[in-house]
Amino acid sequence: MARLKRRRLKIILVLFVIIILLYVYYENEYGSELMKQSVYRNDLEKISEKILFKGVQDKNLHFQNKSATSSLGVLKYCNFPNPDSLKEDTHHVQLNIQGYTLQQVHVMIRHGDRTPLHTIADRPNPRISCKFSKKEKHAHWIVGKFISKMQNEEAEENFEFLNPYPNQPYCRQSYLTPQGAVQELLNGLKAKYKYIDQLDLFRQSFSERKVIAKSTVYPRTFQSATAFMFGFLSDFNVRVKIHKARTDFCSERDSGLVCQCPGLSNYAKPQNNMRKMSKFTQEAIMNFKHKVARIFHMDVREINSLTHIFDALMVRACHGLPLPCNKEKKSCVNRKMLDTLWSLINTDLQHNYLYNENNLKASHLKFHPLLVEMYSRMKNYTKRSSTTKFVLYSGHDITMTPFLTLLGIFDGKWAPYASTLFLELYSKKEESKIHYYLKIIYNGVDKTKDLKFCRGSEMCKFKYFEQFVNSHLEKIELNDYDSECFS
Repeated sequence: MARLKRRRLKIILVLFVIIILLYVYYENEYGSELMKQSVYRNDLEKISEKILFKGVQDKNLHFQNKSATSSLGVLKYCNFPNPDSLKEDTHHVQLNIQGYTLQQVHVMIRHGDRTPLHTIADRPNPRISCKFSKKEKHAHWIVGKFISKMQNEEAEENFEFLNPYPNQPYCRQSYLTPQGAVQELLNGLKAKYKYIDQLDLFRQSFSERKVIAKSTVYPRTFQSATAFMFGFLSDFNVRVKIHKARTDFCSERDSGLVCQCPGLSNYAKPQNNMRKMSKFTQEAIMNFKHKVARIFHMDVREINSLTHIFDALMVRACHGLPLPCNKEKKSCVNRKMLDTLWSLINTDLQHNYLYNENNLKASHLKFHPLLVEMYSRMKNYTKRSSTTKFVLYSGHDITMTPFLTLLGIFDGKWAPYASTLFLELYSKKEESKIHYYLKIIYNGVDKTKDLKFCRGSEMCKFKYFEQFVNSHLEKIELNDYDSECFS
């Protein structure tokens, strides 16, 4: 009996030692890789405590070190949930549009915070929990209400029975995180405060038939749409059906145009961007690639895209995790490199979408059907042949950026997580006639005056928008849509 006990004890000790060795190996291989860079980690912990789910207006609160304020641009990309900002833009809404009546709203959103699509040098990305934390659950009453409701909801048949919200031990690759769901819940709630509570969009007669929601087929966009619509319609006990859509949101039924456009291939090969870039920028890109290659012992030719590196790094920056080091822990990615990467990526975006003629034409051609759909819905409403009041398009950065480019308001920066673009249709009675006007809001900033076709007006005449829809292809030296696609 004593011998059996000793044998069991030995087995337990051996298993304990194996577990310890495995833990040490894991920590050495993939663990806290920036222990020596405690300043960065502490700064991000402060972000989690002071910004995440609390909201901060003091720009210096992101980083206590004044020399590090350049990191603000990177962290704005994270777009931390901020419940305190919910009503800051709504208290003065009436003053900006006094005398006008809101009639219809279109909103395009980029999905919320997600896990990465890419890795660096095949190193595993950190695992992110897909369960709502206590902090997230108590961030705002809408979050708890959303979780309780979704727990009893069935998976969406129209989207291959996807779960309507993040609810797994860990998020899979490129899946929406609970933080991303909170972002979209708050976006929807902010839209509710403005359009329903203050501007009475539904005229006290809400009906599901007045709302349309579309999403691309990916879990992150579907769950973002679900969260946004829950926040927006939180006063109504409804769950609006979400319709599948292409990444360019072209709908032959809603636009009257054919979506398959073979002529797009004529602009698929971008012109040589590097000729447009300064020698300094070209050298900066190559120097950055070489620096990353040295850290991770890679061949620089393996680094095809800076955006892939950025994608793998931002999950750490947006979740307060240490930036990665090489296996020897002798060289690490630091905050300055992240700032440099952000700057280089935006420079590349500007050249791709603003200075590359082929990409510029492709943006106008590819998103023409969506523009026509939005215009047609507005036009039908002005003719009283439609009762649609609100349309949601839940997409990606590759949806948002070219559409902003088409409108002429792309700011040259990668669209943050949970970005929003609102197109608002208003009416005003003047001399016994009803006139219609358009406003466009991007990430909370009124961009109407920046639209060239609005001619500097804060309330853009709807006829100016109509002229733009009919002429934007010609102005960029394209033929009409059908001719470009099929001739």
